[in-house]
Amino acid sequence: MRALAIGAAVVLAACGSGAPVVLPSPSRTAAPAATAAIVPAATATPTLSPTPRPVPKPPIVTDTVVQTGLVVPWDIAFAPDGRMFVTERPGNVLIFESAAPGARRVGHFSIPSMRAVEESGLMGIALDPDFARNGFLYVCASRQDEGEWRNQVLRLKASGNDLALDGFVVRRGMLAGQVHDGCAVRIGPGGKLWVTMGESGRAPLAQDVTSLNGKVLRLELDGSVPRDNPVLPGRSGPSAIWSYGHRNPQGLAIQPGTGAMYEVEHGEDTHDEINVLVPGGNYGWPIAEGPDPQHRFVDPRWSSGNVTIAPSGATFVVGAQWGTWTGSLFTSQLKQSDLRRFIADAEGTGTGVKPAEILLSRKYGRLRAAVFGPDGALYLSTSNRDGRGAVTGSDDRIIRIEARQP
Repeated sequence: MRALAIGAAVVLAACGSGAPVVLPSPSRTAAPAATAAIVPAATATPTLSPTPRPVPKPPIVTDTVVQTGLVVPWDIAFAPDGRMFVTERPGNVLIFESAAPGARRVGHFSIPSMRAVEESGLMGIALDPDFARNGFLYVCASRQDEGEWRNQVLRLKASGNDLALDGFVVRRGMLAGQVHDGCAVRIGPGGKLWVTMGESGRAPLAQDVTSLNGKVLRLELDGSVPRDNPVLPGRSGPSAIWSYGHRNPQGLAIQPGTGAMYEVEHGEDTHDEINVLVPGGNYGWPIAEGPDPQHRFVDPRWSSGNVTIAPSGATFVVGAQWGTWTGSLFTSQLKQSDLRRFIADAEGTGTGVKPAEILLSRKYGRLRAAVFGPDGALYLSTSNRDGRGAVTGSDDRIIRIEARQP
């Protein structure tokens, strides 16, 4: 509390004769006519130290294997009732009653006419926003298509735990190949269907706007072209292509709050990339990889530089359980066999993506999918039976990563 200085006033009464009153000089030794009050010195204001705030701590994360014995699982999706759908590259769609460890497998459907060789096969999966009512789900599959090896986006229909092709092919025409066949499937803002498509080992196709290879596609759920898709150079109107110049794009992640679409792809010998997709953007392959010093193409928000780590799946995490990590982008690596956290700018249009922690290094082998589950946990799939990994007795697996506050 601040102390206040109080001054006392001395009131002198004039004599009745009206003669002036002479005040004694302070230098005289005679006693003064009146004694002045002593004014205490002001007390200094104390400095109050602010209450120290606790330093935010990262969440505590735990990993749990929830399914084992799978055959090259590629992607994961969840139904509103908690069932977990998993694609296996040979052509199987598996349904588990939940994401609990050891949950019972309740459904299994094998897609006919599959041709799964090397990096091709059954890949991405997404459930319709109205799945609880219509039972539709969308997958990307490499198949024999009128005598040719093609990738198709197929629509399946679930009736309880039974799955079937409903006869409708959402999109066809993408060449399949033994390499660079990545085909992620996600449903983004406005109910649009997003599909990545590698250039199938034919690098020039990535710059050919008449080809669907080396592209990211944006479709209506019935396969038609949205009216607000970009018009690419040399084209007279919108096409299914949202962006081009991609080598082997394998992951799509929608940033919460902004709706920005993030994409991850493999470089050749350098410059794996994390990109934010813009309409009509040309991302450079095969003319350039990574940041282009000549500024001809859209630069990645992050690149791996002179090494490759083979990022595959990508997802954002949110929720109080993630604490200071909420809003982070996670990617799963095949070659480097780890899970990585990245800090993405809040607007989705800022200057970069910054690398942070590396988790699970070499613990489970090659990691393919990275999917944020409805329970607030992160789900991963391994890819050790694809001919490039070291297989253990329990491969391949689905792993749950849970976060809690310390």
